[in-house]
Amino acid sequence: MRLRLTRSVAMAGLLASSGAALACADVGCDPTWSLFGGAQACHNRVVIAPGNDSRVNLLAMLRDSAGLGLTGAVTGGGDYPKPEYDEEGFGHMFLDWGMLTRTWGPALDPQAEPPANVIDGPCPAFRAASPEFNEALAANRALPGSDRTALSTARTQLVARCADSSLPAVLPGVAVSSAPGKAFLGYLAASDAFHATRYSEAAGGYAALVGAPDPWVAETARYMVARAWLGEALLHSMGEYGYFDGLKAVDKAAALRARAALADYLKAYPKGRYAASARGLERRAMWLSGDFAALGQRYESVLAEAPKDGEPLVDLINEVDGKYLSNSDNPNPLGGGLLLLAAADLKAMRVADPDDRYSSGTETPLGADALASQQASFLRAPQLYSFLQANHAFYVAKDYARVLQLIPDDAKRPSYTPLAFSRQVLRGQVLAAKGDPNEAGFWLELLGGAKALWQRPTVELGLAMNWERHGKLAQVFAPGSPITDRMVREILLMHSAGPGLLRRVALDVERAQTERDAALFTLLYKQLSRGDYAGFRTNQPLARGDAPTDGLWGFAPGSATPLGLFVKGRTAQAGFACPALQGTVAALAANPQDVHARLCLGEFWRLNGFDGFSTLDTPPSRGALGGAANEYPGKPLARGAIYAAVITDARSAPDDRAYALYRAVNCYGPSGYNSCGGEDVPIAQRKGWYDRLKREFPKSSWAQKLKYYW
Repeated sequence: MRLRLTRSVAMAGLLASSGAALACADVGCDPTWSLFGGAQACHNRVVIAPGNDSRVNLLAMLRDSAGLGLTGAVTGGGDYPKPEYDEEGFGHMFLDWGMLTRTWGPALDPQAEPPANVIDGPCPAFRAASPEFNEALAANRALPGSDRTALSTARTQLVARCADSSLPAVLPGVAVSSAPGKAFLGYLAASDAFHATRYSEAAGGYAALVGAPDPWVAETARYMVARAWLGEALLHSMGEYGYFDGLKAVDKAAALRARAALADYLKAYPKGRYAASARGLERRAMWLSGDFAALGQRYESVLAEAPKDGEPLVDLINEVDGKYLSNSDNPNPLGGGLLLLAAADLKAMRVADPDDRYSSGTETPLGADALASQQASFLRAPQLYSFLQANHAFYVAKDYARVLQLIPDDAKRPSYTPLAFSRQVLRGQVLAAKGDPNEAGFWLELLGGAKALWQRPTVELGLAMNWERHGKLAQVFAPGSPITDRMVREILLMHSAGPGLLRRVALDVERAQTERDAALFTLLYKQLSRGDYAGFRTNQPLARGDAPTDGLWGFAPGSATPLGLFVKGRTAQAGFACPALQGTVAALAANPQDVHARLCLGEFWRLNGFDGFSTLDTPPSRGALGGAANEYPGKPLARGAIYAAVITDARSAPDDRAYALYRAVNCYGPSGYNSCGGEDVPIAQRKGWYDRLKREFPKSSWAQKLKYYW
């Protein structure tokens, strides 16, 4: 999941560490297409699992406990949320916290910019509260008009001075005559100190007003005592670059004073105008004072009472994760109530994914004894506890028989809650790990009830991986196949399918054009790069004339296919004549050793941006979709290998050999790294090519152009 670095200093300080910070800012995510959910990665699954963002797991379990599905009801008719640019590779299989919360509406994206008052500091909030202050002035009948005017004007000037400290002081020139006027003036003085971050002074000023004759001043001042001490607690907690330095930098004594002041306010005004805010600030005071035991219990009760969808829930789960579950200052995240304990347990079970070198796990995963000791905590949720035990058995202990004992087969339900679905998918993973002959049948049965967003693609992935492993790839693309997910199908076409299947898909007019294009692009690329020139000539006419030529470096499952490159791609530049691609391939089909045609094939790869293009040549890891089978024969021919062969070929014409030498050296220019593929050659070899070009072909344009070797 991405954390945009446009957040304000204030937001960074108050949120502290969060489960959102799994990746750098504004980078994409390349998920591993498997059901393995044990490792922390840049993506999540609809299945509750150790590797998920703890916010996703917490939301799923919370809604499950209320008998609800994972996603909200407002989904535009059941559609998937529109992905952002770094989510486009997720398809309908993976999700992140922002995508999940957008099922309740785009405005709930937690990665959206925070409100202006958060970015710009306290001054906009000070300004926004002006109407409330003026209403309080108007409500006090004992306040003379002159006092009211003077106080309202003073506050306006204080707001301006908050944003521009160079303005002259305001309050020394304000004169009021009445007792309530003096109370309001004292409130303004305390607020001036508060917004100038003189929090201790502000707290004293507010405290002196809790018995003020004006009821608004008395209540607001009592509430602001706590706000001032919270400000004092955080005053020196920001590091050099404006990020929260952790609880070690917090003034704990001030945090405790804030907590006492909040309790005092709620005792005096249990239903007061600031009661809801005060209860939220109590959680902040618990966090800042380091009382995580009380904080965990408070979060558990608040989660139970919270609405189960919408913006308040998103905000609450972000808070719970940042201040409790993912807070490195928390010495015992396993000490919360039932839901927090389950979320923390899952996080503590993380293990590295053997098929994803970028994934990570917990250095010392949760022990079986520690999990067993929690049984009493889950007496009200036996299904959840057995699911936690099954996750531990699968990911940590690798005791597959134990998982099957804990999770009976329940694959024929008409629909599934988040927990019930997660249990069954974990059972399917065990069947796959054991090589159970009934695995495919299990996935087929589970498809019937996998109706919620992200559920069916998850089951299709399990079934597709089974068919791939067992040599049944054609069943994925057979008429009426239950595997309909575009990404799953295209991954198999790109990495597993052989030439026969690719051609059948490309020719099938009943299929989606996107799938036909993906199949044909893969077929033509592999035929051309692996030397099947006759096959390429047969299949090239299948490419539609209006196919796009751009998008090669964005080419991936689910994306647009630059099929037009094989019809309209560039084939020559000034100084080295080459025919259209059809002519080059015809010459190679007649004689694969045709020197000039081989060089022209290299020109096609070079001029159309194929250098470094390895999407179709680099299979996924063995345990991921597309990595278990490769039915396409041969290996790709690197452009650098063409030049090396021509250089040593005695039959090559002088102009061709000179060009091959020129291009072979340029494979390493200007960076010194090989851009042509194949095995690297040492710098001494590159120098040898350079010297040979200058010595044997000194008058050629290529010798004259080449100024360096790299």
